[in-house]
Amino acid sequence: MYVIIQIGSTQYKVKEKDEILVDQLKVEEGKNYKIDQVLLCVDEAKKVLIGFPYLENVKVEARVLGHEKGEKIRGFKMKAKKKYQRTFGHRSLYTRLRILKINVLNGFTASDAKVAKVLKKDVVLEKKTVIKKIAVKSVKVAKPKKLADAKA
Repeated sequence: MYVIIQIGSTQYKVKEKDEILVDQLKVEEGKNYKIDQVLLCVDEAKKVLIGFPYLENVKVEARVLGHEKGEKIRGFKMKAKKKYQRTFGHRSLYTRLRILKINVLNGFTASDAKVAKVLKKDVVLEKKTVIKKIAVKSVKVAKPKKLADAKA
């Protein structure tokens, strides 16, 4: 079973016992962290649940292993012929998480989810949605007026 979760503005595909590196979270090291923003869930039988936007009955529990710094990124600015040069650096802060458990409440169905069948690489939705097409009005552009014969 694997799920696609969203932490901050980034999405991760995880399964149990995975370790992931996410943007820094304000959680102490060694504590558990519950993730309730689950976008998609697939079980061993290839049954898929898709949330709109999130699945309410699927929760992910993770443990904070530690906080880390990423690699140093160096930047350089320069303006030619002006004797202006500037070097700057940046290190992003990350939190390492280990996925402990994927909790699926009330079986593998959800009222806010659509069930899909996975056929090789295609996903076919069982419940069809109607998408309204927006009518686009065409705008007529005025043609430039021809200049009168300029006989001088």
